[in-house]
Amino acid sequence: MKIQLFSFFLYQGLPFLIVATPPIFRGLPTSVNVGEQEYANRLIYTLTVSDVNNDNYVCNAAGTTPTPARAETEFRVLIDPQTGHYGVYAHNGSPGTSAAPNVMFDFAAQSTYQINIRCTDSNGEFREDKLEVDVIPGDRLEFTHSSDVVSVDAQTATASELIYTVSSRDLLNHSPLTYTLKSVPSTNSFAIDSSSGQVRTTRTLLDETHTPVHLYISVTDGLISVQTLLSVDILNLNSQPNITNLPASVSVDEDIAGGTVIFTLTSQDLDPTDPLTHSFSVSPITAQGLFSFDSASGQFKLSATGKLDYETLSRYNVTFMISDGKTTTGPYSLTINVLNVNEECFFDRQVYYISVLEGKTINPNFVVRDYDGIQPYSLSLMNGNNSERFTIDSTSGVMTYAVDYDVDQNAMPSIVQMTVQCRDSLAKTGTALIVLTIRDANDNPPTFSQGTYTFYADQFTGFGNAIGQMTVSDKDSGSNAEFSCGGSLANSASQTNTYYTVGTGCGVYFLSRTGLSYWHSGSLIGAFLLGTLLYFFLRLCYTGACGGSTPCDFMNCCRNRRPTVEKDPRIRVQSSKAEEMDYWKNDKGGHTKEIDTRYGRREYPDFPRATGSQMDRISPSNIPVEFGSRGRIYPITGHRLPISYY
Repeated sequence: MKIQLFSFFLYQGLPFLIVATPPIFRGLPTSVNVGEQEYANRLIYTLTVSDVNNDNYVCNAAGTTPTPARAETEFRVLIDPQTGHYGVYAHNGSPGTSAAPNVMFDFAAQSTYQINIRCTDSNGEFREDKLEVDVIPGDRLEFTHSSDVVSVDAQTATASELIYTVSSRDLLNHSPLTYTLKSVPSTNSFAIDSSSGQVRTTRTLLDETHTPVHLYISVTDGLISVQTLLSVDILNLNSQPNITNLPASVSVDEDIAGGTVIFTLTSQDLDPTDPLTHSFSVSPITAQGLFSFDSASGQFKLSATGKLDYETLSRYNVTFMISDGKTTTGPYSLTINVLNVNEECFFDRQVYYISVLEGKTINPNFVVRDYDGIQPYSLSLMNGNNSERFTIDSTSGVMTYAVDYDVDQNAMPSIVQMTVQCRDSLAKTGTALIVLTIRDANDNPPTFSQGTYTFYADQFTGFGNAIGQMTVSDKDSGSNAEFSCGGSLANSASQTNTYYTVGTGCGVYFLSRTGLSYWHSGSLIGAFLLGTLLYFFLRLCYTGACGGSTPCDFMNCCRNRRPTVEKDPRIRVQSSKAEEMDYWKNDKGGHTKEIDTRYGRREYPDFPRATGSQMDRISPSNIPVEFGSRGRIYPITGHRLPISYY
């Protein structure tokens, strides 16, 4: 009765059921051939066995079918002390010699055997399987060389040096005979010629570290395969250099500085005169330049310009090799684990160049990242360099003016350099430079130096002449401070006549007199002289030149120049043509007067180009006058007499 065993173990506090399983065969069932004339003990099959639970196991022959009739025939399952593998052996308790062999098989009596092979683990679990052994009648394949040990000097051996030749024969002369070789421990220092059986070195033996090296040499004739053991004693082995203190792994913070020592290797060589050199490789290969090694000190470092980044790669595999000039040993492996450390935020540019108009919102479009991935951060302006004149939104980075910023007339600098800072949740910071160019905006209108300007023109002012200059200024700078003037004034009654114009340079120029009323502000002395002149003129006409009560002859002559025309019994004015008389009635004194305008007409010399309605005529023209309404001009002294203006 077979009993299935179970076992339990705890994993992270939870019980797990482990089912005990027997060892497993690989390659069975199968068959092998043996020669009928074989007599010597030899390996006929190598078992491949494993246990999934890594239990220890033991293998043996559990029986042979049919039971061998000859006492010399025996099959055993034995373990090879060099390889640790179980194998099936043909065993002869009394083999004899090649010349007088005591053969193990009789093809006529028994041509086939079934061997039950059992492997039992430490839990008692076992598995059985079969190996079939077929007898080849009359055949025997055997090695015929005399030695199973050979010596070679490691210091003098060269590549492709012949160290031994194995030989074999087949009783039935099957051909070809083919040789193969396996070494324990595994090495690439030896090879065998498949047809000649010559064993040669493939390289110098300075790289060899073990002696002896066991060479398992097999020969086959196509039906039977026979194996022999050749042991190679390597003399004067080179003392191999090696690294003695390398751990499986080390851990470093991602923010270590360039040049930091990660690990110091200790190396040794029993040949004290051998110089030791080291080499290393890094996986991934793209990180090779990230590290450096100092052979003299054994220090493995982060390179001077190297920078680790946990978020990019958190593990590196480093392989070291060491050489004493004769041989190179390795690889020695070291895993570098990169530990995560909070790192500073950083801007996508070192310098932001920005140009804006004064008064406009400033958006530098900051792009901020963090080596630790997505992290919250805030933005601020560092003190100095006019930063107090600006404010910044801590989230968006949009900047505004904290003062009425004005670059006009160099009141404030037009180029400002500031430092912007990002700060993450753990107070790690990064900075960038802002070079801000503030352009002048046309934000100031031109201003006049006075609220009101008064300029004067009289009947003698020529058309197009400047009658005044207005003073204008603009607080802006450059082209924004440029300005021009313009404008005109029309008669408020008709809005048809333009009297002056304003030039682009803010000068005022006279254009027309049509419709204007003049106010000639004479001095008191001028008024007195005019009044005196008028007095003597009237006296001359009515009393004569003598000034007495009786008119003189000269006055009588004046009176007799024209016939008397009586229009009004109260006033008599001489005139030869009544139709040339102008009448004005109802003045401020209530009088009606008749004035001869024929001799009072005058064309002003300051209007040389005036014609038609532009021709002004005033009678009399030598009386001081002032502006009146509706185009009338009044004398300054005496009663206001309306004088014709047309």
